[in-house]
Amino acid sequence: MPKVSVILPVYNGEDFLKEAIESILSQTFTDFEFIIIDDGSTDGTSAILKDYQKIDNRIIVHQYDHRGLIQTLNEGCRLAHGDYIARMDADDISMPERLEKQVNYLEKNPDIGVLGCGVKIIDSRGKEIKIIRFPKEHGVLKWRLCFYNALTFAHPAVIMRRTLIEEVGGYNSEAIHSEDYELWRQLSKLTRFSNLQEVLFCLRKHESNITRVPEHIEVQIAKWDQN
Repeated sequence: MPKVSVILPVYNGEDFLKEAIESILSQTFTDFEFIIIDDGSTDGTSAILKDYQKIDNRIIVHQYDHRGLIQTLNEGCRLAHGDYIARMDADDISMPERLEKQVNYLEKNPDIGVLGCGVKIIDSRGKEIKIIRFPKEHGVLKWRLCFYNALTFAHPAVIMRRTLIEEVGGYNSEAIHSEDYELWRQLSKLTRFSNLQEVLFCLRKHESNITRVPEHIEVQIAKWDQN
């Protein structure tokens, strides 16, 4: 079985999908399965996925009628075999050493169940907007959950222990647009959180993606980030 299951949900993501896939295939850590779930795309996503599936047998593609992000994420978690589940989005980029450094940290720190990292916010052309480093201390992260989850992790940049995801029953299907916050809230009862301070992920901010960072959250982060 693979050590890591990378889960990438995609819906009409042809614009940036190749770059996202390449960033995972270029990882220095290679013991992973790459589960990509096409949530009923109507653009060129399917053709892109078929091409990549032919060149790397770690890529496992599943295609369904459009069901939405939460159901797609839960399906990915259900299909995962790895000890760890690493999130990835179709418009973002993982730095080459992301998985290696996150896995090494979790292997050395069994009390940590959810691990994020520093992120670079980029625009649609890949130009840097700003750097965000989230706190590494569990107590601070749990305290921030009282206010807003964007101040704890960048959801697509986290890696989690699969057994914990199973224990809480995955993502809450009723927590639309706040599925990550609800998951952190449930997991905080079972495990400890941390963030690597190294920037290992590029989070793309553009008009059509659901994961862009709202302006008022950027203001809060800038105010509270001591780094």
